[in-house]
Amino acid sequence: MFLHYIQHCQPDSPYFDLPSEDQAAADYPAARDPLPDGWTRELNPHWSFHAPRDSRLPTQGWKIHVSTVPDRAEPVLATARAFCEARRIPYKFIRSARILTNRNSKYGDRSSSGKFITVYPRDEQQFTTVLTELGELLDGEPGPYILSDLRWRNGPLYVRYGGFVLRTTTDARGRRIPCIEDPDGRLVPDRRGPGFHPPAWVTLPPCLDEAVAARTAGTGRGLPFTVRKALHFSNGGGVYEATELATGRTVLVKEARPLAGLDAQGTDAVTRLEQERRALKTLAGIQAIPELIDYRRGHEHYYLTRELVDGTALNLGGGTANPWTDGTLDDRNARRYTAWALGILDQTEQTIDAMHDRGIVFGDLHPGNILVRPDGTIAFIDLETATPITAAAPQVIGVPGFRAPHHYRGAALDRYALGCLRMALFAPMTALLDHAPHRPDRLLSLIAARFPVPDDFEQQVRRDLDAGQQTGPTPTRPAPAEPPAPSAAAWPTLRDAITGGILGSATPDRTDRLYPGDIEQFTTSGGGAAFAHGAAGVLWTLAEAGTDIPDAHIRWLDDAAHTMATAAVTPGPRLGFYDGLAGIAFTLHRLGRTDHAHDLLEHVATSRLDHLDHTLAAGRAGIGLTLLHFARTTGDRELLTRARELGDQLATGITGITDSTGPARPGLLHGHSGTALLLLRLAEDTGDRSLMPAAADALHHDLTELGLTGPGERSAPPRSMPYLGIGSAGPAMIADRLLPHLPDPDPRLTSALERGRTALTTEFHPRAGLFTGRAGLVLALRQLNRGTPDDTHALRRHLAAFNWHAVHTGRHTEFLGAHFLRRSNDLGTGSAGVLLALDAALGTGGTTLPFLESHH
Repeated sequence: MFLHYIQHCQPDSPYFDLPSEDQAAADYPAARDPLPDGWTRELNPHWSFHAPRDSRLPTQGWKIHVSTVPDRAEPVLATARAFCEARRIPYKFIRSARILTNRNSKYGDRSSSGKFITVYPRDEQQFTTVLTELGELLDGEPGPYILSDLRWRNGPLYVRYGGFVLRTTTDARGRRIPCIEDPDGRLVPDRRGPGFHPPAWVTLPPCLDEAVAARTAGTGRGLPFTVRKALHFSNGGGVYEATELATGRTVLVKEARPLAGLDAQGTDAVTRLEQERRALKTLAGIQAIPELIDYRRGHEHYYLTRELVDGTALNLGGGTANPWTDGTLDDRNARRYTAWALGILDQTEQTIDAMHDRGIVFGDLHPGNILVRPDGTIAFIDLETATPITAAAPQVIGVPGFRAPHHYRGAALDRYALGCLRMALFAPMTALLDHAPHRPDRLLSLIAARFPVPDDFEQQVRRDLDAGQQTGPTPTRPAPAEPPAPSAAAWPTLRDAITGGILGSATPDRTDRLYPGDIEQFTTSGGGAAFAHGAAGVLWTLAEAGTDIPDAHIRWLDDAAHTMATAAVTPGPRLGFYDGLAGIAFTLHRLGRTDHAHDLLEHVATSRLDHLDHTLAAGRAGIGLTLLHFARTTGDRELLTRARELGDQLATGITGITDSTGPARPGLLHGHSGTALLLLRLAEDTGDRSLMPAAADALHHDLTELGLTGPGERSAPPRSMPYLGIGSAGPAMIADRLLPHLPDPDPRLTSALERGRTALTTEFHPRAGLFTGRAGLVLALRQLNRGTPDDTHALRRHLAAFNWHAVHTGRHTEFLGAHFLRRSNDLGTGSAGVLLALDAALGTGGTTLPFLESHH
């Protein structure tokens, strides 16, 4: 998922966004040139689809993909285009060089990498003709291997059986997935993952016999190992645990795909693997450098075999947890952890010095590339960006929080990353440095206040961070003045700064999003308007905080909702509360657009809902709560009846569930807690207390998945942090509302509630957002606060820590979203969620998330 976020980080924007260049100007000319008579063109964000006006494509069948590299794209396209148009065969192609490069990049999707042109033959005979004749025309053209396909001979043509038109269904997690039809007329997933896997019922055309035989003969032949399991995949290849045939020992194998996995300099995965081979050979004998065993070309790909290090990545704790981040910080644990961390840092510095002495720059030093062995020694892995120190090369690949300034070169790259590592082992928030250069001062202060680091620790960090400065070390300076920590007295000023940042970021001239937020705005249909990450949640929060909202912003949501509801798309708009029309209807009602809100709700209520999951985020629980809200505010008994029907369906689904089964993502948004909330609200509104036990059953199910079972019972280790969206905070808030209504005491719920409350008091949380960060904890702690000194202290500490996450721009304040990569102003991950939580804690409105408010 992190890689998807990287793709939405544009260098000219402080927010997650799509590329800002003019799409038309970037297109290949073929996407804009006049068409032959009788042909049509359809453009979408990635593809240009060309077809004869009278063509009738089958819904699925054998399709042909053409692979290419960026500098050969236009001549390959010209050849394929002329071939298809002469024979009136529909085809599509990637519309610009930028999109093609992104798809073939290190962070691209492996299932689509390499695909440049898709040809749609009408039948098996034409399929054979295209392969034979177009294959001859393009023979010898280079292109990355398409992992999901079967290669035709040795050229750039690949084949796969799949859908010709997009048909989708919803999987168990509520995600839309592409489908094809089986012989019984059922929609089944259209598999697009690595590996050629045609459906079992499909007979391969005879023309593919030779290609299948070649693939079978080539796979694994001549390699000195057998793969035991895959450890990691990227667009450039895979990493595997394997057995060396000659010795029987367990080894690690890295695979590289030629012409794929391109980095910012256009370097492919094979070139980087060769760089790693040279580095391992040069650095042989250094304790922290794994042994190089073998390097060779196999079938289509290259393989490097090295020693398999038995160790734990430093970013996973390296076998020793940071007591500040896991909530166990005290003097004893701080001393123990500090001694361990300093030992790791000493080994790291010694290894870096030894590498530099041998003329090699690591170039990608970060905690994920350092393993800690059981005996406490370290090993460096992933040396694919290692370069000669004499080359003074710039950094090509760098992890946020460890990436050096752009003008740093050579050995200074490693020294800068080492300075970041010194801080990250104690305060893993160094990605903040990318947004505020003064943040080392803040992080160093936090570290010194909590850990007994040496007196020269700060000096070591600053020396490393300044290693690439051409004018000498940067003078020590105090951090620029920041707004005071949130408090009741300071709240009006801070509220204006946050709302000013949100409103100032609005782009009502765009149709895809109004306020910048998470990448879900671009990767999910209607995400830019939805409640979780789009305009609806932001506008609702602004209204709850008493902000004057420009009419143009409300009109934007109104127009977006109308477009979603009336668009002729299959399978139709999303209907859920946090991801679709239900949440937008709820917001428009709050904003006074009652007629439009009721129209949207009617669309939701009369839609087919049985294919939706049980969740609050995207499924029937959220829709049921929306119907119940409208029934309460309008007195419409029909809406109440429909909400009750959904509640009964979900209650029936809970019956018989055991502790060993359950949803993949327990918690408020995606677990059975949403069902519990709907049943609780139905019981309160209808007076039907028989729904309360079913609500408790649903809540028990989530609490068991979270490892929060009660006294006297075996409990699995907690699977989630105490967050509002996906952790224990949401279920704890519902348990707090539910317990007084139960006819009998429920010690499991009582115990889980107290454990959930305790988890809310931990100090360290790297994110600010509502669903998976500090804002959600503040919202939950406000409800669950018992007035104890510990609760009061925890709330004050959380409020003071919001400045860790803030980006102050003049008079405005915004907050960083996912992975600290960009600012976000949405409800789920950004400023709107912080605004909601702080207004609940410091304002007078007592706001909380929809449906979690106290019921009268």
